[in-house]
Amino acid sequence: MKNRNIILILSSKSISEIGNVLFDFANNTFLAGINPTTFSLVAVYQSSESVIGILFNLFGGVIADTFRRKKIIIGTNILCGVACIILSFIFKEKWLIYAVVLANVILAFMSAFSGPSYKAFTKEIVKKDSISQLNSLLETTSTIIKVTIPMVAILLYKLLGIHGVLLLDGLSFLIAALLIFFIVPINEEVAKKEKMTIRGIFNDLKIGFKYVYSHKPIFIIIVLSALVNFFLAAYNLLLPYSNQMFGEISAGLYGTFLTSEAIGGFIGAMLSGFVNKELLSKRLVFFLSLSGLMLMLATPFYIMFHNIIILAFSPALFSLFLSIFNIQFFSIVQKDVDNEFLGRVFGIIFTVAILFMPIGTGFFSVALNPNNTFNFFIIGASITILSLVFGILFKKYNIR
Repeated sequence: MKNRNIILILSSKSISEIGNVLFDFANNTFLAGINPTTFSLVAVYQSSESVIGILFNLFGGVIADTFRRKKIIIGTNILCGVACIILSFIFKEKWLIYAVVLANVILAFMSAFSGPSYKAFTKEIVKKDSISQLNSLLETTSTIIKVTIPMVAILLYKLLGIHGVLLLDGLSFLIAALLIFFIVPINEEVAKKEKMTIRGIFNDLKIGFKYVYSHKPIFIIIVLSALVNFFLAAYNLLLPYSNQMFGEISAGLYGTFLTSEAIGGFIGAMLSGFVNKELLSKRLVFFLSLSGLMLMLATPFYIMFHNIIILAFSPALFSLFLSIFNIQFFSIVQKDVDNEFLGRVFGIIFTVAILFMPIGTGFFSVALNPNNTFNFFIIGASITILSLVFGILFKKYNIR
């Protein structure tokens, strides 16, 4: 039963994620082509996701702790599928522009409810000692999809156009929902409540925040994840300026870094299933510190070797250890948080993550110079210091 559940959720998530990549690629390409001289349409499209996430992730967590998570995942996938299929039959360009943005808002809204449910649901379908293995498999397949599907999306978009790609995306959501239907939970499920009120939702949300604050280990690692996202925003901001930071190396460094980062993340996801057998918070900061140290190496590698291959090892190893950190982080939360609060805790995590990324982007866009060779060294050192500070906190509060 356990292996059957793993295969079903892996298949469902993979098909759904392939659909999401196709959806975003088709819509971004379509909107960018409407008016190539301005970012406005694409900016509205992309920013709507963040706004919806900030507004509704917390409530999605409450819903995940109120109703059967399996039914929430199935329901949101069906609604997303229907929205995409309807969208594929709108042929008038003017209406399609509005429909694309509206559909993205709908999908982001559904994701705010399905995201916490998906993360919490994994605890119900495998035993505790298999959670890390499942997260490792999910992250590995996700990395493969992110690396390979964009190339497929280009071909499909050329062959089928936006309407064909949107129809495929809609079908992918429906297939994903069908696969979830056949999963049989083996652990305790959230008890279904008789009724739900607005006041009850806010009260449940308040109880969720109290739960996080009263459980120091959970509270501390959530704060840690928020600060990691703050510095990751700087890394993502700097990547497109790789050619400027390391000017004496040939052009194309940005693409090389993206490729090496993807390879490192893929290897890290595969390795995490072996290194995360014993889920410890101390090990969490150890892998985070290693990721910071690997990013710091970019500057000395550049100064000493001036070689694009050697330099690419820095983001590759950074991504490798960060991938292990991420998988271990989610596995610890799934293992240690009581099932009845798991949805709300993930709602809080997702909201905090979304909030700290734009804050970090805004801060570092002012604080850093895109031509500075030491940028990656500064961010890597900051992440390493952050891991050491939280290592001390874990020791102070006797967190294993």
